[in-house]
Formats: sequence, structure tokens, C-alpha cells
Amino acid sequence: MTFNRKVLAIAITSLLASCATTHVDNTPKNPTSVVTAKFTINGLYLPDHQGTQTVYTRENMRAIDQKAEFDSFYMGWADYDNTSIFRMTKNLLWKVDHDAEQYSECPLSGCNDAFAAFMAKTQDSSDDEQEYETYEDRQCEVTLDKNDFSVIATNKTRQIGGLPSQEYKATWTTEFKDSAGKVDVNLLQFVFWTTTPNAEMKSAWKVHQKATDNYLDTVGDNNGLVRLLGKDGYKAISAFSGDVEKNDKTQFNSITKKLATIEGYPLSIKMEWFQKSEACPVAKKKRSDSAIDLSQGLGNAASSFFGNIIKDEADKVVDGVVAEWQKDARVRYIYEVTSVSEKQINDSQFEIPHGYTISDRQ
Repeated sequence: MTFNRKVLAIAITSLLASCATTHVDNTPKNPTSVVTAKFTINGLYLPDHQGTQTVYTRENMRAIDQKAEFDSFYMGWADYDNTSIFRMTKNLLWKVDHDAEQYSECPLSGCNDAFAAFMAKTQDSSDDEQEYETYEDRQCEVTLDKNDFSVIATNKTRQIGGLPSQEYKATWTTEFKDSAGKVDVNLLQFVFWTTTPNAEMKSAWKVHQKATDNYLDTVGDNNGLVRLLGKDGYKAISAFSGDVEKNDKTQFNSITKKLATIEGYPLSIKMEWFQKSEACPVAKKKRSDSAIDLSQGLGNAASSFFGNIIKDEADKVVDGVVAEWQKDARVRYIYEVTSVSEKQINDSQFEIPHGYTISDRQ
């Protein structure tokens, strides 16, 4: 046998072997809303990474595929490829790890939050680590001196994915002053690029709305975010992110009323958080696990969200130029939709993949 024939024989044998072990998907196909997107996460408090997301939605089920890679070679172990499967009628949430070919099973309201544990593992334990703590932990007495939220249409336009879009900017600024007059400034900025919704986007909104209603009916108050915001508040956040269409009922407070002035389907959302910390300077800081509390209104939310994450850094503001503290975002998140469509998708998309084993049940 010649060398070329040997290579061909090996190739055919390998192909037949792979075909023999390939699982054939014979599950039925049904209409499914499919939204694809790409995202980027970085900033001073988070390791840089980017990835893709695909959201499959039917009225009683949803599957969210996410795949991401970290920029740092040393963070390669943290790359992930997972799927969250929500089955409303079964009151189940499956968290699927494709790398390990394993899954965990939880109530629909959610699994125990592993994000804090994940972030703890990603933090460097060196002396220059950027840690943080609450005002209470630092015994720092502050007052909320400024609390402004605004939304404006910039009248800027651009093409995103071949679609015309217009820009909106939302800004939340808070200032906390200590007894010595030193001030902590927090600036949370959102940039939205929206387009006039086409038939596919309107259809997706309808399916997503029904799925959201079914989810809320099933979880009741067992979900922490639902318990905190209520159903209308939860829907308002969903509308804010573009998952469902906004309506008058979602305008449940002053913030969401202003957000409701943003017209169209969001193709791109950019969030940046900047911070200047001068109040009650300390030399040693530590992580806090305090939760955000929106139940007492916007002022309390500002105190909880911004007051719980403090960095001891006295940046200088130079007249006429961008302040130093506004040059580096603490957290930056960019989400861009790449397609919205309705497709015939196999029912297996909403089931545990063939051959995967269970790693945890809660």
C-alpha cells in the first residue's frame, strides 16, 4: 500500500469511528426565539474577558448558552462554556458545564450564588490587590449629598449589524460626604444604541414576555430579585435590558420612568462605573458581601450600591480635562446583539446533553 493510500485509509477509519460515536439528535423541532450577542467585561475590579451568548426562548422554557475566554494566560483556567436551562413547568433550573460534561440541578428560583466564590478565586492575593469594604466596616459616617439620575437622547446615529440605531445616555451620580467634608463620588454611565424594532424583534419581545410571566408565576417570592423588587420591578429591569418590551406598568419608580423614554430595541448596551474615593481614608480594606437594597427607595439604593464598594484613592481633578478617576472604570460591561430571529430548534436544546452527569442537586 502506498503512503497516500495509507493516509487515506487512516482518515476514513477515523471518520467512521467518529460517526459511530456521534449522538444523533432525533428530538422534534419547534419554533423558538433566538437572540445572539457578544459581550466584553473588564475594569479595575474584574479580570478582562469577552465571549458570546445565545438565548433560546419558548413560552415555558429558556436556555442561555454562554462561552467566554479571559485575556490573561494565567486566567485561562477560568474560561467557561456553559448553559443555563430554565424549565418553568418543572420548576427546575439546570446549570450545565460543557467543559466538564456535568450539570447541577436547582429550583427555578436559582442555585446558590457561586459568583462570589468565583471572584474570590480570580483575585490576586498580592499587597497591591484592590480590595474594598463598607462604610460601616470602616466606621465612616457619611451623608448622601447628591443623588442625580438622568436620561438624554444624544441624537447621534450609527449602523450596528446593518441596522440604523440612535444613542441614549443614562447617568447616575452620587456623592457621599464625611464629617471632614471629604467626598466620595460615584458615576454609573449607560450608553444605549437602539433601533426601530422589526417583526423578528417584536415577535421575540412577545415570546420573552410570556416566558417572563410564566417564570414569575412559578418562582413567586423565592427569587431574591423578585422578592426585592416585586414582579413589576423585575419586569422593569427586563425592559431596561431589552429582554421584554417596556410598557406603562413597568414604570414603577422615578428611575424606570426616565429609562422608559428610551425608544426602540437596544442593539448595544455599555455600562461603566467610575469612582473617586476621598471620604474617611484608610490604609487597609477588605471585601464586603453586603447586598443592594432597593426596597427603601432610590436614596437607600445609592447608599447600598455605591457605599458598599469603596476604594481608598484621592484622585486629583484637573480643570479643563477629564478627571483622573474618570479615566479607568472600576467595572465596564459591553453587550451587543448580533441577531434576533425565530428558528426551528430541537427540543434537546432545553434538556441535559446526552451523556452528561450530575454534579450537584440543590
